Amino acid sequence: MAHRTPVTESPDEMLLWLREVYSGRYWGHLGIEFLDVSPGTWRARIALSDNHFNYNDVVHGGVISGLIDSAAGTAVRATRTSAEIAERPHATSDLHVQYLAGASGSELVAEARLIKAGRTAIFTDVEVFDDRRRLVARGSVTFVIAARSAPAEFPAG
Repeated sequence: MAHRTPVTESPDEMLLWLREVYSGRYWGHLGIEFLDVSPGTWRARIALSDNHFNYNDVVHGGVISGLIDSAAGTAVRATRTSAEIAERPHATSDLHVQYLAGASGSELVAEARLIKAGRTAIFTDVEVFDDRRRLVARGSVTFVIAARSAPAEFPAG
C-alpha cells in the first residue's frame, strides 16, 4: 500500500502524517507513538503491555531495538525532504544496541538525535528511558543513502 508523503515539510504536519501512516504498519504493531519531532531529533514512546515482556518480566530486547531503529529512522526522515527521499531513499545499514538495565514499568521513551549527515550515510544516537526516567538502553544507528538512479538510456533510432 503506497502512502503519499505530505506536501509540506513542516514538523507539525509531518508528525500528523507519520502518526496516520505508521499506525497501521510495524510501528503500530509494536505500539510506537510519535511524540515530537524537529530537524535531527525525535521522541517516541511505547506504552508497555504484557506482549512486550519476556519470560523474565522485563521488556524483550527486540522491542527495545525496534524502538531504537524506528526513532533513529524518523529523526533522519525529519532532516530530509520528501523529494530527497524519493530520489535517494535511506535505510538502516548498522544497528548497535547497548542494554544497560532490565526495562520494566508502563512505558519506554526513545530520544533520537542526528550526529552527522554525509552524502552517503547518516549517523544517529538514541537513548531509551523507562517511566522512572532511568536510562535502560543506548543505540547507534547508521543509515545508508542510496545512490541516484542513472537515467534510462533509450536506443537511438
